[in-house]
Amino acid sequence: MRKFMNKKFHILLIVSLLAISLINTSCKTKKTITRASLREFTATRLIKEVEKNEFSFDYLQAKMNLKIETNDKSFGAKGQLRMKKDSIIWISVSLPLGLEVIRLKISQDSVYFLNRTEKTYLTEDINIFSDISPMITSVGFIQSLIIGNDINLRESDNYRVEIKDNQYNMLITHKLRKSIRQSDEEWKVMMKDLWIDPQIFRITKYNIKEFNDNKRKIDIQYADFEEVNERFIPTKIIISVHGDFTLKAVITLSNISTSKDLDFLFNIPKKYDRIFK
Repeated sequence: MRKFMNKKFHILLIVSLLAISLINTSCKTKKTITRASLREFTATRLIKEVEKNEFSFDYLQAKMNLKIETNDKSFGAKGQLRMKKDSIIWISVSLPLGLEVIRLKISQDSVYFLNRTEKTYLTEDINIFSDISPMITSVGFIQSLIIGNDINLRESDNYRVEIKDNQYNMLITHKLRKSIRQSDEEWKVMMKDLWIDPQIFRITKYNIKEFNDNKRKIDIQYADFEEVNERFIPTKIIISVHGDFTLKAVITLSNISTSKDLDFLFNIPKKYDRIFK
């Protein structure tokens, strides 16, 4: 096995790249919001407002700056993001001189990963992400995390809405199978903690964890929202993964467009070694 290569690291690295997803979670708006000015919303009404204002697209592409920190390593790079709704996510990461080092493609059922530095590749079922969270089961859900939507907002067992720090805070619980890949009959309760901006009704923070387990969790923060096609999309995102392996990724997006003139090329060179067989 090549150095710096283990399955947990690859899963977390892939998840971090998907966070195209900050310390400052404010939007580019000037109006001052106070607790007294916030309307009281039921969970049903708040969900409707969030769904009405979610970012929609058929195709999307953007440039990105990326910084990743793990337990003992860190690196920065530039890259490109391309997506076809509910179908494909494609990411290319390059060094400052423009040399591509990583390429990632996620389809509806599979994950493909190239490491050009190590001359290795990975192909896995999309349910590899259930090793991080059993909620991550589809390319559509992953896309929703990238752009700050929540396609499963209504598919929950319980809701609680509060006003905190001049934002709406919605705590949501889901009951999910413990092992999606093995389809066992054991269940776990997953908790999502959403923070929603009261002006544009977009998600600014997103926390996922298992009930009564504060050590394993995913935290995402969205900031610097820009208007694209009359909808707001975050251009700066931080994702933090806590558990057996700690990882933090900070990504800044630019040149966002919804052009349909996209390709999603992914060819594995013959001399590359497969990481896991």
